[in-house]
Amino acid sequence: MDKNIEEGAAPQKENIGDVLKKYKTETTGTTPHPVEGMPPMPAAAIPSKGFNQEAIEKAMSQETDPDLTTSYELVGLPSGGRFYSHGIGQVSIEYMTSKDEDILTTPSLIDSGKALNILLKRKIKTPGIKVEDLLEGDRNALVLFLRTSSYGADYTVNVPDPRSGIPFKTVVDLLRLQYKEVKEQPDDSGHFVVTLPMRKKQVKFRLLTSGEENQILKSAEALKELYQQEFSDYSTMKLKAHIVAIGDKTDRDYISKFVDAMPALDAYTIRRKLINVSPDVDMTYEFMAKDGYKFVASLSVGIDFFSPGT
Repeated sequence: MDKNIEEGAAPQKENIGDVLKKYKTETTGTTPHPVEGMPPMPAAAIPSKGFNQEAIEKAMSQETDPDLTTSYELVGLPSGGRFYSHGIGQVSIEYMTSKDEDILTTPSLIDSGKALNILLKRKIKTPGIKVEDLLEGDRNALVLFLRTSSYGADYTVNVPDPRSGIPFKTVVDLLRLQYKEVKEQPDDSGHFVVTLPMRKKQVKFRLLTSGEENQILKSAEALKELYQQEFSDYSTMKLKAHIVAIGDKTDRDYISKFVDAMPALDAYTIRRKLINVSPDVDMTYEFMAKDGYKFVASLSVGIDFFSPGT
């Protein structure tokens, strides 16, 4: 969330708490920023004759009461905007209000998985930014900001002790999470290249948007139900969508057949490279068991992520 991230430059690994504090100082100070333009002056405040300065000032103060407006912050994206045609690397996002909690407490939206997308659509105020077009990592960063700015940084989780496998309850500080340090950058087309260890082929791939990933998941689940399969093809379908070319071949049918016959080690190599080059929030966290034993594990976010008491 670095305001000074330049287009095309790799984002620096920075503590999210420090970044939020810096943006609050630089962009908002102590005065809330109205998200919408100033409302038109009530007709009753405009005198039919002459100029009534007192009436105008009174109306202005009523319509611009900071307690009646919603403020926002500029949040830097882990990608720095490098994968988007608009090149936008930071987004204006509005703070959550009591009205927004209706979204997070509507069972049908929660069950359908639409709640967070609807919330983000309401809160993102930068023109030209669509939730479906965001990379998953950028979407994660905005969700994290909404949670920490609305309900605080403390998040209660159950984590298994690696020595025994027995889970214990602990509180993590979400502000300690950082953006991933991505060292390899894409080419001018937003593509990456990896060489397969088994087939010795060069594979060119791209990152998918959160909307594309969601659509692939829906398609995989629909096929699973249609053919009554015991497992979903989501992982393989997603891998096929990532791949742009295999050697000099770009035919989609060829790519699909190649992936179906690909050795597991080659598939693992592509997926590992995908993880390494994808901008995101680094969810690794240092936990401490009750006896003081420290270990690092990946923080899992549950359905209660937006619950104030967790």
